[in-house]
Amino acid sequence: MKNDIVSRENLHLVVSEFYKSLLEDEQLNHFFKEFRDVKKLQAHLDVLVDFWDNTLFYSGSYKKNAIKPHINIHAEKTISVKDFETWLFLFQKAIDENFNGPNANTLKSRALSIATVMRIKLNIV
Repeated sequence: MKNDIVSRENLHLVVSEFYKSLLEDEQLNHFFKEFRDVKKLQAHLDVLVDFWDNTLFYSGSYKKNAIKPHINIHAEKTISVKDFETWLFLFQKAIDENFNGPNANTLKSRALSIATVMRIKLNIV
């Protein structure tokens, strides 16, 4: 039986597995080339853990603007609806393969909400 997500360490596992999938995915990996550098990846994963820790546990650990980097990426390389769908699938897969429970379900639900808001703000329909 899988445990629920209860800590930053659990979130680190989720985002690490998620980024492993992103870097291997032929559709999405071009968005993440800079994170093939291990030091850049580790620094980015720390930011993502802060983001999801704040999103799930209201820790106050994330102080940045989450939409700004995505606006910059979309201006440089168009992000499609299919990209968002694949992103969401891979994120949910990273959760489902490692965790089960109310927090895991909440994290998946919040990821869907965040992806939906980002699509609207980026005008991706």
